Amino acid sequence: MTTICPKCNYVRQQTDEAPDWQCPACGVAYVKAGDAARSAMQTWAGTTRYDAAIETQDNGFPWFKLILFIALLYGAWAGVNMDRNKSDANTDVVREAPAGDLQTLAASTKPEDVVIYTTTDCPYCAQAKGWLRQNGFAFTECDTQADMACESAFRSLGGVGVPYLVVRGQYMKDGFDSEQFISLLGK
Repeated sequence: MTTICPKCNYVRQQTDEAPDWQCPACGVAYVKAGDAARSAMQTWAGTTRYDAAIETQDNGFPWFKLILFIALLYGAWAGVNMDRNKSDANTDVVREAPAGDLQTLAASTKPEDVVIYTTTDCPYCAQAKGWLRQNGFAFTECDTQADMACESAFRSLGGVGVPYLVVRGQYMKDGFDSEQFISLLGK
């Protein structure tokens, strides 16, 4: 039987004095060099098997972890900004009304002119109702948590979030904004 070294391709001769398990030319153990060659061939052929040693191997800089960290950081930043923008839109209730006769406009408003859909625990709803009361506007409150008819009407209007106002047939879907409210009443 002829033995060829998988590392250096030396053909073993019968006259070689090295042990049977070792290549006389390069000194490598045939089994060890054969395993390395098979592993390289499997990798080249795309049939690499899972090896626990690969898991602990240091492949340099952990790019995947860095990219994952940056993506998570960006997601957190975007979420905070979206929440901040939503909060900014809903804190418009503290804005001062534009110059004009707010009391006259409030006096001309009937409860059926302004319907505000709310929930019991909504802080923005409480702010909107507070602004309306402070400025003397009459309105009809419809609590979607307490009254199933209100919830049904709210859903039929396509409402998603509260406060949701219907001002003389016009919809304020993005929360309460005092300037938009006054503009809708003036129409």
